[in-house]
Amino acid sequence: MTTSTPFATSLRRPHPSRRPHPSGRRTPLLRALAALCASVALLGLQAPAGAAAGTAPVAGVQYQQLAHPVPASPREVVEVFWFNCAHSYQLAQPLRDWAARQDPPVTIRHIPAAWPDQPQEMAYARLYYALDRLGLEDRLEQAVFHAVRDEHWDLTQPDTLSNWADMQGIDSTQLLAAWNSPEVQQETQAAPALREKYDVHEMPSVVVGGRYRTSPFMVPDGVAGTVPTVDYLLQHSVAEAAAAAAAAKQTTAAGKPAAPKKPAAVKKPRTVKKLRTAKKH
Repeated sequence: MTTSTPFATSLRRPHPSRRPHPSGRRTPLLRALAALCASVALLGLQAPAGAAAGTAPVAGVQYQQLAHPVPASPREVVEVFWFNCAHSYQLAQPLRDWAARQDPPVTIRHIPAAWPDQPQEMAYARLYYALDRLGLEDRLEQAVFHAVRDEHWDLTQPDTLSNWADMQGIDSTQLLAAWNSPEVQQETQAAPALREKYDVHEMPSVVVGGRYRTSPFMVPDGVAGTVPTVDYLLQHSVAEAAAAAAAAKQTTAAGKPAAPKKPAAVKKPRTVKKLRTAKKH
């Protein structure tokens, strides 16, 4: 089976594969905009290489700051995706290619987008975790997208999944064992809460440094503009973390009391022992 396919890079804003925000939980965009613009001004960040002046992504427009940041390395990139999503398919390989060019390297984490009331999304999350458990996800990601999106395989059914695995030259018995394992079922059940933790309601979405989220539905060029925005957010995240570390170091140094001087050693007076002479009788 051919596992590669050309990417249809969209020049228009794609129609979002999204879920509505629960009522009362929309991100306060104006507050995020003010905070992040102030941060950019403070750090003196520039647009990514190749971007024209004045085209740097804008907070609240091309990206948002998470209302509740997730503790993470500034070089961590989280991709929330779905195997049956056309835009997830288009974004997956360009994002991996970008990550491979980074020095120092970035960490890419993948979270399958799933809502508890959507059996197909939960089933594809289960497939992701089964492949990941066997160490096959990186190698077979494009093959799964190709099968689901281009050839219209339904890989949510064990029998079909088994046939597909055999065609890929992998042990279908092992794959189904992982699919049915308690560990994979537990990870699958936890996937919706993990997605919610990053405040993701559309797929695909990318979160950088546990703080900044973007997606093809937020940038004018859709999928084509997402990776440059992620690159900008990586620079933003790293510079912000460096500034915070420098400020913390300076504060610590300023507040550290001077080491007390050691008092001069005082010589103890010599004790002269009197010898007692025994009386002779």
